[in-house]
Amino acid sequence: MSLLSIVVAVLGGLTAALAIYYAAKDLSADLVLLGAAALTAIGWIVLGIALGVRDATSAGPPPERVTLYGYVLTGLMLVVGGGWLGAFERTRWGSVVIAVTCAVTLVLLMRIHQIWPGGFA
Repeated sequence: MSLLSIVVAVLGGLTAALAIYYAAKDLSADLVLLGAAALTAIGWIVLGIALGVRDATSAGPPPERVTLYGYVLTGLMLVVGGGWLGAFERTRWGSVVIAVTCAVTLVLLMRIHQIWPGGFA
């Protein structure tokens, strides 16, 4: 697993843990939690760019790009959508949504590494 994937996984895990803490304390999402979600989204963007560069410069057979970039785009859109809903839902359920979306992106990241062994295609 590459270092960039580890960084994205740690960001997603910490954001999910922070969101669970907020939900347990009956807090709505504030700028700290939304900032953590934004950092996770930036991590997914950087991961997608790194995959694109690696895919463009590789001389081997191309991976199945639709599935690979579909997973990356889904991870990014989940975090952005969860952050958006967390910003506008001013109850604890906004924090729960951010926790769930960040946990799902961790599963997507694990699936990327199951489908493309050795980190990436």
